[in-house]
Amino acid sequence: MTSTSPYLMKLSLNVLNHLGINLYSNAPAVLSEVVANSYDADATHVWITIDREKKEVTIQDDGSGMTLDDVNDRFLHVGYRRRDDDQAVTPEHKRPVMGRKGIGKLSLFSIAKVVDVYTVKEGGERHGLRMNLEHIKKAIEEEKEPVESRATDSEEERATDEHQSEKKEQYRPEPIDTSCIDFERGTRIVLRELKRELTNVEAGLRKRLARRFSIVGAEYKFQLFINDTEVTPEDRGYFHLLEYVWSFQDDEASKKLFKACTSATEQKRRGPGTVEGYEVTGWIGTAKRSGDLKASPDDESVNRVTLMVRGKLAHEDLLEEIDETKIFRSYLIGEIRADFLDLDDEEDIATSSRQRIIEEDSRYKELLSWLSAEVKKIGSSWTDFRNQEGTQAAFDYNPQIKDWFGSLGTDTRKKAEKLFGKINQLTVNDDRQRAELFSHAVLAFESLRYRDNLDALDDWDVEHLASVSVLFKNVQQIESALYYQIVTQRLQIIDKLQEHMDTNALEKVLQEHLFTNLWLLDPAWERATERHMEKRVGTLFSEIDKKLTSEEKESRVDISFRRFAGAYVIVELKRAHVVTNSYKLLEQIDKYRSALAKFLRDIGSNDPIEIVCVVGKDLSDWKTPDGIAQSRGMLEAKGARVVKYEQLLANARSGYGEYLDRQEDEVGRIRSILDALAESTD
Repeated sequence: MTSTSPYLMKLSLNVLNHLGINLYSNAPAVLSEVVANSYDADATHVWITIDREKKEVTIQDDGSGMTLDDVNDRFLHVGYRRRDDDQAVTPEHKRPVMGRKGIGKLSLFSIAKVVDVYTVKEGGERHGLRMNLEHIKKAIEEEKEPVESRATDSEEERATDEHQSEKKEQYRPEPIDTSCIDFERGTRIVLRELKRELTNVEAGLRKRLARRFSIVGAEYKFQLFINDTEVTPEDRGYFHLLEYVWSFQDDEASKKLFKACTSATEQKRRGPGTVEGYEVTGWIGTAKRSGDLKASPDDESVNRVTLMVRGKLAHEDLLEEIDETKIFRSYLIGEIRADFLDLDDEEDIATSSRQRIIEEDSRYKELLSWLSAEVKKIGSSWTDFRNQEGTQAAFDYNPQIKDWFGSLGTDTRKKAEKLFGKINQLTVNDDRQRAELFSHAVLAFESLRYRDNLDALDDWDVEHLASVSVLFKNVQQIESALYYQIVTQRLQIIDKLQEHMDTNALEKVLQEHLFTNLWLLDPAWERATERHMEKRVGTLFSEIDKKLTSEEKESRVDISFRRFAGAYVIVELKRAHVVTNSYKLLEQIDKYRSALAKFLRDIGSNDPIEIVCVVGKDLSDWKTPDGIAQSRGMLEAKGARVVKYEQLLANARSGYGEYLDRQEDEVGRIRSILDALAESTD
């Protein structure tokens, strides 16, 4: 680094600390930002070269290149908003630009310690510069020292001082020789001193980048290559898994999609949707087996519906946001495109990491409402298709079953088709097990038909069909009674949490209550694995003890677990009456997140990290809408969110309370007995 350098980067240290180096957790997310920058530079070709021997990654494009002013005023300007500078559409290809916040370039330091940039503007102007992470970190530490050294100030006062300080740190990247430039136009970025090994990275990178962009290919005048091989939609690696496909696109796009889905037996075109007057396109499909979409050692889970905005991934899984909990959900996959979520004249509603959408926006809520309705329609069609296939599979397996169907009346036959359709939803690889299921299904069906109770079949859960031979006339009442009992117990647990809040119970008491009942935080977390409570990070990640700082080792995690879908979750708890702020929370969770990120890198995992901070009071920096927005942005950039205890209680009570209200007039014989027994026990 030299003071005579013509290149100048101005850094807001608060932004760099919270939204910079640790903004992204994996290489595909980082390289997606570089590819997006190339798209915005009117490039028609982008080449990514992985050199395992040199341990380098090079990204080169044939875009517009940069002048010295472009380098300093745009590329090195952290937070540069090109859309506010009359740059919302590219000059050559008239592309609506993908970039908005101007901080994605800092993500390069998530995977590399040194970044070299070579650029050539059409006409011949050339530039080369080197950015070094250690030099930037040094500048950060020098700036932080005066604030942190004031031991007499409270932690909150120091955080406030740091937040209010908007001083720009001037960092001058080192000029480097441009004689190696062998191209006439464009930009080349070389990532050196990588933080991770490059073993078996090419195939995974090709797959993940293909999944992050919907505008890659000659038809879009934007071709992406990895080690000289073009990335295509087929590289996504899941079209061949689809059994049924629904397209929300025009005829031409639908035909192209259906052609790629080589195993699909049902292909339906629904046409583009409409949300608040805007067009929604894309597709939704279902796999033949739910296990086909789950994560494997060499791939991530694709059991999700992604959101694309302006051709780039904007939300990794919309299914998390809609109320779809049936077994059908585990078969779903899709891609929805909604460019109206990123209009130039509207507020930016993407999180800082560009991987999610701010939930409160009305456009986003309307999109989720539309998606939820479409998923329910697809679920109904999927059930019908499965019923038909299940019945035919039973016929093919044993002709006697076909004869038995022929003996049934029309209405009764429809119920039998539903039963065999549910059996068809099971993943059964053993012929003997399938034969037993068919036999048990026929026996159970006949038993229920004899007792005139075939309506009970509608309430049979697919996951429990292996035990159909033991179900009799009171199946419906038994299931209803048991669920009623579960709901009643859960409402008691909810009331106990309310009691802990009212008495300002110790953090340890709240820990134990939520750790035992993770469904209070999110119903989907009930099947969480690898649970830990109140563990020192050094113990939790003892396998990588030498890689942890002393501060990381000594920090304690309130609750941690792994979600059923694969993500790691950390829960930070505060007592109900404690008031804290975003900066204190960030300081605490940074230690946990950093240690967990090191652990995941060490085991070669790309699983995401989620952090939930549970508090009883509003954060002290939530006094204004701007304060709330800034707090949310900082926390979301770390994969964190804040939930209040009262919100947990309201959500839980709403779901289970409504069920009991609906059932009040439908108390069956067995449920009455259970209630009476419970009262006598009390």
